[in-house]
Amino acid sequence: MLPRFLTADYPVEQHYFLIPKFALGLIGFYPETERTLPVRLWSFFNFAILAYGCYAEGYYGIHYIPIDIATALDALCPVASSILSLVKVFSIWWYRDELKWLIGRIRVLSEQQQSDRKLGYKKRLYTLATRLNMLVLFFGFCCSTSYSVRPLIENSMRLLHSHDWLYQTPFKMMMPDALFRLPLYPLTYLFVHWHGYITVVCFVGADGFFLGFCLYLTMLLHALRDDVSDLLRVQSIEKYNSTESEQRVIRQLERLIDRHNEIADLTDKVSAVMVEITLGHFVTSSLIIGTSVIDILLFSGVGIVVYVVYTCAVGTEIFLYCLGGSYLMEACSDLARTTFGSHWYAHSVRVQKMTLLLIARSQRVLILKVPFFSPSLETLTSIVRFTGSLIALAKSIL
Repeated sequence: MLPRFLTADYPVEQHYFLIPKFALGLIGFYPETERTLPVRLWSFFNFAILAYGCYAEGYYGIHYIPIDIATALDALCPVASSILSLVKVFSIWWYRDELKWLIGRIRVLSEQQQSDRKLGYKKRLYTLATRLNMLVLFFGFCCSTSYSVRPLIENSMRLLHSHDWLYQTPFKMMMPDALFRLPLYPLTYLFVHWHGYITVVCFVGADGFFLGFCLYLTMLLHALRDDVSDLLRVQSIEKYNSTESEQRVIRQLERLIDRHNEIADLTDKVSAVMVEITLGHFVTSSLIIGTSVIDILLFSGVGIVVYVVYTCAVGTEIFLYCLGGSYLMEACSDLARTTFGSHWYAHSVRVQKMTLLLIARSQRVLILKVPFFSPSLETLTSIVRFTGSLIALAKSIL
């Protein structure tokens, strides 16, 4: 049975950034959280654990490259996601004021859309955002948990075969020897285990922001499309000739154009605060997915399960980025097509000019700008092809 927040009965407004709020709230980085002293100390503690974990994993992986490439990849594969999560959570902290304003402003604009048809858009897109973000959280949680359980299973098998317990952490890290001996070893294990969960909630929060902004802006564009179409609708073109009605249409059309301009400005602001997160994700996505698939080929037993789940997690991440970008671009194109198909030609010359201006602006598709990339499903296919090339190259070398 699904949790209530994943069902259609859950209140629509409570879906608003539900998963990012939960994930980032766990580590004290959600922008709307009051920055009290305990919250600041808790967020600094989590950031320090994540940063040190990235260093220890990277050091371990680089150290083992000339010794054992499989062991090195076992450390370097998750460290890529950890470093990316570090960049994401730092960007969220750096742009916390801008994100807080964007969250509040888009919430206000969304709450203004209250017709039955618009509430239908909100219900569909808000629920979709929550479910997809929950999918990333689920795969991330399973991935981190599988890393933590793997040493326990392997050591249990060693004990069954009368071998000594091998003191190792869930993620391969280079640490002082004292941390791998009793009585500190259980505490070290817990900290490394928590490092994995910090990594998960960081990328869930950042990815959830990106997908949420895309789908919520898409909803605003759908609402704008309906308002424009309803405003320009004419019952009888031959009989329509009212100066008073035209003045009303002009005033309302001006407000709709202002709304479209604000949505475009909001998209630019979202692009500005998400550029580092999105660029980092697109640049490293092929490398991370390719490395995880190579690890599947190199490992056996529990290791295969770990990296299958890991591949699902990182693959779902990049899919959400491309899906969100595609939704936003299609909403812009749909606004232009619907406006052009309306009865704009039955109105005065001024209304026609204003409508054509809106059509021209809509044809300039709104995208969350990323240097060298455009988040879309077409980009996803390119990433998958490039990942396949990396895997083939690595197999030929290894």
